[in-house]
Amino acid sequence: MTLDTAWAGSEFSPPTPIDIATIENALLTRLRSQITTVEIIHYPDQPESWRMTHRIGAILVRYAGAKYGTQLDTAAVIQERELRFELFVMMRDLGWGVGGDPGGTSPGAYAMIEAVRAALTGFIVPGCRKLYPLSEEFSERDKQGGVWTYRIFFALSTVAVEPSTIDEFPLFVRGVVMDEAGQTAITVGPSSYTFDTSGNIQLPHGNVFALAVTGPGNVTLIQSRDYSVDRADGIISIVSGGSASAGETVQVTYSYADEAIASAGETAPLA
Repeated sequence: MTLDTAWAGSEFSPPTPIDIATIENALLTRLRSQITTVEIIHYPDQPESWRMTHRIGAILVRYAGAKYGTQLDTAAVIQERELRFELFVMMRDLGWGVGGDPGGTSPGAYAMIEAVRAALTGFIVPGCRKLYPLSEEFSERDKQGGVWTYRIFFALSTVAVEPSTIDEFPLFVRGVVMDEAGQTAITVGPSSYTFDTSGNIQLPHGNVFALAVTGPGNVTLIQSRDYSVDRADGIISIVSGGSASAGETVQVTYSYADEAIASAGETAPLA
């Protein structure tokens, strides 16, 4: 077969041993190990141009479809999957089971049908339940080539599971767990701190609360109007238009509580 355009896709590499091609290959391997008198192949891609050349017969294997059961989980799509495979038993002779002698070469179609049934019934493909027959029927006789064709259907069950995906969350770098409600509160009395050129004061502790700031002349500064507080990291910053300014020294009283810091690949004890 020649493609109209160059193949731009990629080869399929099955993530599990229960994809269609892997199962069909397992069936052919099983049949070839049990039956050696005929040709055993995949169903041809262009059946109209294929001709049986083996002097006795051939067995062709083809995927026929699948049925899916009800969903078994609400968080992910999990269903029972029944896969059906169709086998074409093509023989030059019937090999009369009842009546006269075989009309041609041996074995005949009847014997080959029984051999296929015996080889595949109960066969287990890894990841699947036992293979079992569904039906068999006469298909046609090619009068020109003298070939008798019978179709045999087999099925097996496995589980169809929604493919998992990796959540693209950012990598963990650093995490801080802070004591709440002041269970481990420690109070720091009035201490002098000076706003740096960026208008910030870095306190020696994080997880701060009950903070009070007094400016020159013992003037109490108002939070949100004169300064803001990053309670987690213990940073006091001046607010534009407020009473505080860069380079100014103030008195700060605050309380802080324990915090645990975890970094990627390691942990730190309570601070």
